[in-house]
Amino acid sequence: MSQHDSLRERYEQHKAKNFLSKKDDKNIYVAANMVINYLITRFEMDTKFENYHLEYARSIKISDMINFIKSRGVRSEFYIYDDGRSIVPDGGIIYLVDDVKNIKYPLVIAEVKHQGTNKERELEGKEKQATGNAIERLGKNLTAIKTYMHYENITPFVCFGHGCDFASNEYTVLTKVLCLNEFYDINKIYVNKRDSDRDHGGFSPVSMYFREEVWSANEMFDIMKEIAEYSFRYWLF
Repeated sequence: MSQHDSLRERYEQHKAKNFLSKKDDKNIYVAANMVINYLITRFEMDTKFENYHLEYARSIKISDMINFIKSRGVRSEFYIYDDGRSIVPDGGIIYLVDDVKNIKYPLVIAEVKHQGTNKERELEGKEKQATGNAIERLGKNLTAIKTYMHYENITPFVCFGHGCDFASNEYTVLTKVLCLNEFYDINKIYVNKRDSDRDHGGFSPVSMYFREEVWSANEMFDIMKEIAEYSFRYWLF
């Protein structure tokens, strides 16, 4: 294959991925706004929680995560290479903000992952590509988020994955997802820590929703609002 053809093929692959990524970003942003409006109405925030407001952010500074952990007064040893570094979940994060104490409490942190072009490649007579890149990128952010929530009893995280690599018969990729989720099930809401006790600690399964079809904004909203409402009650009740 010539250099020109190779560059063209890579461009076409990235163009398709970028198109899907922009569509994912739009859907998750719509879902996040729906969650915010739902919570404001559900908890009558304008009258009953006047010292709080909801905030949507696209990224989380690592220094803010460390400061949140420090506030629990348990861990003392930390290191960071660059105070300006952040993690950027594809779906962003919805915070409950205490205006008096100036503390941000995470209600739901969302990722959207698309993986798999092998169906299209097969139709074009091309060889299959290796699977797993989106899952490996997900693992980095999930490690940081679980650390962020280490001293809490909840991990308000959800990932919506779609693409042919996540089809029900693609056991290689789904096994990677199960490993990330500490061998707990997928396509199920998890917010609370599991199987914990004073002597043995516990596990932090999260809500991992994976399938071949694209997730709609309404479908993501239905799941995200459950996580966000549970988290809201955890922080305030």
